[in-house]
Amino acid sequence: MSLFFFHPVYLYGLFAASLPLIIHLLNRRRLKRIRFPAVRFILLSQRRISRSYRLRHWLVLALRTLAVILLVLLLARPVFQTGVGLLAGSGPASIVVLLDNSMSMTWSDGGQGFDHAKRAIGGLLTALKAGARAAVIPTYDSARAAPRLKAERELLLKDLEAIKLSATTADFALALKRAYALLKEPAAQKEIWLFTNMNLTGWERFSLAQLEHYDGLIPLKIVKVGESGRLPNATIKEIKFEGQGIGVGMPVHLTAHIVNFSDEEIRDVPVALSLEGKNREQKLVSLPPQGELAVSFQFSLQRPGPHSGQVELKKAGLAGNPVTHFTVQAEDKLRVLLIDGDPRTSLVQSETFFLARALNPSAGSDASLFLPTVIIPEGLGSVNLDSYQALVFCNVATIPDNLVPKLRDYVARGGGILFFLGDRVHMEDYNRKLFQSSPAILPGLMKDKKIPTASPGETIDKLDLGHPALQGLKDRILQESLSSSRVQGYFLVEPNGASALLTLSSGRPILLEKKVGSGRVLFFTTAADRDWSDLPLKTAYLPLVQSLVSYLAGGKRGLADPGLTVGSPKSFSFPRAYAGRKLRIVMPDQSERELAIDAEGEKAAAFTENDLAGVYRLSVQGTLAESAFSPQHYAVNPPFLESRLKAIDEDELKAKLSPIRAEVLALKSLEKGGGSWDLSFPLLFLLLAALAAEGWIAQKSHA
Repeated sequence: MSLFFFHPVYLYGLFAASLPLIIHLLNRRRLKRIRFPAVRFILLSQRRISRSYRLRHWLVLALRTLAVILLVLLLARPVFQTGVGLLAGSGPASIVVLLDNSMSMTWSDGGQGFDHAKRAIGGLLTALKAGARAAVIPTYDSARAAPRLKAERELLLKDLEAIKLSATTADFALALKRAYALLKEPAAQKEIWLFTNMNLTGWERFSLAQLEHYDGLIPLKIVKVGESGRLPNATIKEIKFEGQGIGVGMPVHLTAHIVNFSDEEIRDVPVALSLEGKNREQKLVSLPPQGELAVSFQFSLQRPGPHSGQVELKKAGLAGNPVTHFTVQAEDKLRVLLIDGDPRTSLVQSETFFLARALNPSAGSDASLFLPTVIIPEGLGSVNLDSYQALVFCNVATIPDNLVPKLRDYVARGGGILFFLGDRVHMEDYNRKLFQSSPAILPGLMKDKKIPTASPGETIDKLDLGHPALQGLKDRILQESLSSSRVQGYFLVEPNGASALLTLSSGRPILLEKKVGSGRVLFFTTAADRDWSDLPLKTAYLPLVQSLVSYLAGGKRGLADPGLTVGSPKSFSFPRAYAGRKLRIVMPDQSERELAIDAEGEKAAAFTENDLAGVYRLSVQGTLAESAFSPQHYAVNPPFLESRLKAIDEDELKAKLSPIRAEVLALKSLEKGGGSWDLSFPLLFLLLAALAAEGWIAQKSHA
């Protein structure tokens, strides 16, 4: 039962009920008492008569006060409701019905909460009085269509039927904002109905300030849909990948973090990993109450290119999203050619020993993304440079004349070259052939050489960690390791507009970059072995070398993507040659969308309709000489907190909504129905009766 007022502002008029009493007190006559013994018996008689007069006087005062109160209530126009009855009274009514279509509604009422809510709303719309208008709005609308009030029940029922469950969290602020915008239109009666399971996650994101505009006088009825009961409640919180890259034949380490929202342990939960729809591995685990568990998997990919997979909780009766999708982009082995300018009879003393071990630590064909090949300078004439993604020159004395144009062409077409210097390098030869000739390859002019001495050497003082070539050094420990290395010997280079990635404590650059055509050249002014520095002995050496070579190869280290959250936008990067073409996106439900690829820059397209959970597949119309863009697909997953089946407390919800007048009802109360009565006529009758009674008593008092 509830009592609403159409015009509650008039209730401030209740203060006027004190006016009759105030007037009475102001008009009281103060008498001066003089005692006369002769009139003693007359006074005794007067007291008996005054008792009756005083009683009538107080009745008149009470009736006048009651009349003022009844008049104020009549102006406020109260309506008494029982159950879930709609507003009573004459005049057109406008009602907005909000339906919570968030993913958490999947597990309400034994899995039927969403259907039960739609059935109840259908009955509510059918019961609307003639002339009433209504609108049905979901709390998450992927179509983002503008709602409008309608009087046709058939159209309203079609709108209701079109609302589907979403894979994300309810946006109560947006839904209420749209409701209040519709109810700005004039109407004699207005109401908002919200059908929801009151999931805490959606209400945690809500604040009254988000509404911008609201009308606290419009009643808000919140119909609570079912109970989740004591179902075991768990989901996959996130997926994390380990390692430096994803390559063919390389082991991929994946860890799924599973969270248990229940207060009790969930035993024997099968956790399955599948790739391309085929089961690869399954583990049986028990989840601690209100705890988190990490489950690790390892797999390898046998072909380069895009792959999709998922981790699934395969326990019957489990409430919560059981599936999390992910994608990986596997790269074939990155072939790296190492040119050893100072080969030794002892392998450990070779110029390329530490470098080759950093690229392939276990020297196994399936253990690393990099496949290094070592040759001596004399073998360069018989090597096809296009077979390698990167070239690394290590203390090579001179550059053969016939190799110079090949190097220029190799870099211009997208190849990458890394130069390490050393004691065998002829500075004049490098300057003349690679810097002073056109086009220049080296990023700077070699000016002098600092010979190693007995001094401790210089440290690396500055690191350009924002550069993609140093992305492998984001860990603070690796940065400290690199900064602690000592460099005794190096070449002094005068940069020619090139950027310095590493700088010594003396301010001298030790690693420079230059872009030539579509390719890149990195210039390390010290040696790759231990002759001029202790860098090869540092922990940071392996990730540094791998990061540099990967950058030279175009960043092709493979991609592991745990996916976006539903509703988040996705941006794509393309070479400029793709400008003007169409990007086709196949969504998880097999529907298709198209985007035009912008001609401006590399971030040339963005897709915002990521409203379904699953894998989105991409293709570009037409054929191009350029290599295919990456990635060719991506995953979208629901927010993990939406699987938490915890409802907000009713009092807390009302406090969040205050001063909006909110009433929480159970869905079952709709079955009992209810009624609404406009109390205006009874109040008018009581007002007339009170005035008539006051007039009769007042007349009798003066008679």
